[in-house]
Amino acid sequence: MSIDLLFDLQQETRRLFIAGSGMAAGDLRLQRMLPQLQKLGETAPVFHRVAQAVHQLIEAETAGAPAKLLELGTLLHAVLYTQGKTETKEELLPIEGTDSSLSTRVPYRKLFPVLEALTQKGQGRMEQLRQADEEQLFQDFRVISAAVAALDDSYAEIPEFLFRKVLPELGAAALPALRQQFKPDGGKGDSRRLTLLHALLPRFDGLSLLLNAAQAGSTEVRSTAIELLGYYPEQEMFILEQADDKKKEIRRAALLALSRLATEPAVARLYKALQSKDRDIAIEPIQLCQANPLTLGVIAYAEQAMARILQRTGVEEAAQQLLTAIRSLDGKRMPEVVHFLQKLLSEPGCIVPETEAAQEAAAALLLQVNLPEADAFAMSLQQAHNRKWIAYSFQAAVRRLPPSEVYERFAHDVKDKKHGASKDLLRTFRNYFPHYDYQLYPESDAEETERQWDPRWICLFMKMDEAELVCRLAEEPDGDIIAYLAAACRQHPNFSNGATLRNMLALFRLRARGAPELLMEILEGGKKQFYYLNYMQQVLLSLLPPSYAGKLEQFAGTVANGSVKEQLLRMAEEIAAKPEQTEFDEEKGQGLWGWIKSKMS
Repeated sequence: MSIDLLFDLQQETRRLFIAGSGMAAGDLRLQRMLPQLQKLGETAPVFHRVAQAVHQLIEAETAGAPAKLLELGTLLHAVLYTQGKTETKEELLPIEGTDSSLSTRVPYRKLFPVLEALTQKGQGRMEQLRQADEEQLFQDFRVISAAVAALDDSYAEIPEFLFRKVLPELGAAALPALRQQFKPDGGKGDSRRLTLLHALLPRFDGLSLLLNAAQAGSTEVRSTAIELLGYYPEQEMFILEQADDKKKEIRRAALLALSRLATEPAVARLYKALQSKDRDIAIEPIQLCQANPLTLGVIAYAEQAMARILQRTGVEEAAQQLLTAIRSLDGKRMPEVVHFLQKLLSEPGCIVPETEAAQEAAAALLLQVNLPEADAFAMSLQQAHNRKWIAYSFQAAVRRLPPSEVYERFAHDVKDKKHGASKDLLRTFRNYFPHYDYQLYPESDAEETERQWDPRWICLFMKMDEAELVCRLAEEPDGDIIAYLAAACRQHPNFSNGATLRNMLALFRLRARGAPELLMEILEGGKKQFYYLNYMQQVLLSLLPPSYAGKLEQFAGTVANGSVKEQLLRMAEEIAAKPEQTEFDEEKGQGLWGWIKSKMS
């Protein structure tokens, strides 16, 4: 009690130091405290001395007040300093995280932008974090807490990047921060923290954490915990109980956990979910489950739906059940799956408007199974039902047949552009190549396919005026192809036209000797009003040989936009600085995109 009084007096002394010693004379708060100090002073000399100092300060004249206030403050500090305690009655424990092997050698000024990107809002943060990861700035003890806290960031790409890449690489070093910041009643961020904690903790500690979270956590945290309990076979009964929870998210998590267990009770519960109102959330768990009895059960379920369709009994509901079953078989590479799909697509009574989605899913699954018998059956569907599945037949043929045989089987169907089959085949052809513009970007992971195509396709596409496919397939110099593409460029001589730029790139790749001159012709003959140069335009201009640097510089002088003019002049300098070399070297094995990127490097 006496120590509390001294602390209160210290607060009042500080107040007077701030307000000024002139306010101390007759201070009411000090006057109320003085009798208590005087009473304590009767038994303790130190309190008597403090009471005297307070009385002198209250009675001090204005000129002497500063010295009296300083005397009281010094006395109080000395007394309270002797009363401090460093010991504790609690058990002493080591501070978690002090054994981290991470260094702190990076200057703080270099870490500050990373910490700001983790803790603030705004644009450009994701790029900053990627660069920090490349420079291994996350391998610093000072960044860990902010990185763990950023798992709650509202910009989804940032917490996903930290969750998938950064924090798993930190490993045990992130464990203390994950423990400290994890809240069972939290949201998506805490769900991620729980997953990371489970991966780092010993088995017993991890199981205890999951059980607590599964029983007392928020819906998101519970869902994650229940799904992770699938790694613990001894928790099967608990997971089965959660599969009947009132909340759909919890039931889905339980089904995912059961798919990992793949025991007989788990399989039975997954099959029951397929037949219930939860069939939409049962699809993914069934796909993930590797138990063959479950796959056979799904096939039987699908055949029952087929039977109702054939009997015209509840067709719409049966068609939906059939579609759900087929989607559930995704990833199952079993002969029984192929036999079922063959039966479905061969049964005329099942090829009705209500089953359109199921038919498409079945044809796609045939290709996904990737078995010889499945592809053989897919090829046999080429002419079936007015060639409605011809695109799937084509893909199976490309996988299994020589290029010449693929052409002979499907070229006739491609020619008639008015027919739906031709449109389907052309669309499929394009799907074998990533989008043309997309492939130009260095950060793209797209690679040109190594699949061989019959050269007759190019002739056919030229007759059909499918210039884009001609560009994609043409690899070797050919007079007819070069003439066709050059004519297409002259038909639309516009440097801002995407098709013209695409055709010009192909001409350079085919080492067409007139390509540089044609490019300058298109550039100079078009509009001089440019607002910017896109990436494809920059690629094309960079392919000009050094001898065209002067022409490009001269053209830059006619451009009105200042920034574009500066960009063109800079590119002219870069072109002029390129080493002299044969403009049309024979370059094999790189493919179109490898060649373009080599020219850009």
